[in-house]
Amino acid sequence: MIKLAEKAKAGEKVGPGKYVCIDCGREMTLDKVEQDLRKCPQCACEEYQCFPMTHIRPDIKTPEDAMNPPKRGKSNQ
Repeated sequence: MIKLAEKAKAGEKVGPGKYVCIDCGREMTLDKVEQDLRKCPQCACEEYQCFPMTHIRPDIKTPEDAMNPPKRGKSNQ
């Protein structure tokens, strides 16, 4: 699995998180485990900066948490 501040290339299997194209800055959010990363739909770049779901939400610690995230804030009441 890809760790914080790593780069990923199109064709790699990646986990849930945000992926930012290093050429044009377009963001893609993936929510499935072991999903194939595709070329950027805007500029066809094949390299992304990774922000795994565990970085976006510190309460997400496992792939199962990402698929069924713990409730937070008012929705938790």
